[in-house]
Amino acid sequence: MDKDEVVGVVTDPGSSLTPKAAHARGVQVLDPSQPLEPQYRRLLEHYDRLLSLHASPLLCPMHDAAAEAAEALSDRVQIVNTRLGSAGLGAATLRAAELIAHGADVTEVLYEVERLAREGRFYLLTHDLERLVENRMLPALVGRFGRVWGHWALIGLKQGRFQAPRPVRESKLLPALVRLLRRSLATRRLRVRAALGDLPPQLPADLKEALSNSLQLEAGSLAPMDPLARERVGDRALAVFAYPL
Repeated sequence: MDKDEVVGVVTDPGSSLTPKAAHARGVQVLDPSQPLEPQYRRLLEHYDRLLSLHASPLLCPMHDAAAEAAEALSDRVQIVNTRLGSAGLGAATLRAAELIAHGADVTEVLYEVERLAREGRFYLLTHDLERLVENRMLPALVGRFGRVWGHWALIGLKQGRFQAPRPVRESKLLPALVRLLRRSLATRRLRVRAALGDLPPQLPADLKEALSNSLQLEAGSLAPMDPLARERVGDRALAVFAYPL
């Protein structure tokens, strides 16, 4: 990358970045209800190159739609499969924008996004397994088990694909989540990002307390889960991504 090249960071609403958060970090958010190629062309009036970060295509079709839209602009628009989703995509996008603002080149940014996918931990807690089955993110058999359980499901993400769900009682959601994060990340300084669906009002405060008391947090943020993400995983859902510095 030329040292004078101006690089823009782009993502989609599935990142659950609020307009305020995106604007504050210089992130551009695509509008999936409008053709994507003209949006890229407008942004390229202000940037020399664009890094367009998206969730794993195994979780959301926006990656493939963006790749198709950018095909004619491939010399200036790079589509990035973060192999993450929701809160993980948001965290990776903000981290990319942070590095660009501090003078990192594209190679360094892509390496860091890859590191987040490799070293970070993403967990989805949802009460609606059938929605994930409908969207082909889990096998049909899992949806039938979900009806039998009547519990929440805690689902990890590996290589851009959801793993087998674990049934969890609602009262045990946060302890189960914290236990998994501590198991692999307890000794490291972390950043955590969470995206929340339609959940009890007290849960955000309880989540903050549980994470702060159990992990070595350098920073943390909570955001409402975007309607695009809620459509994929259900309204009663919580996505949490933690990554080491």
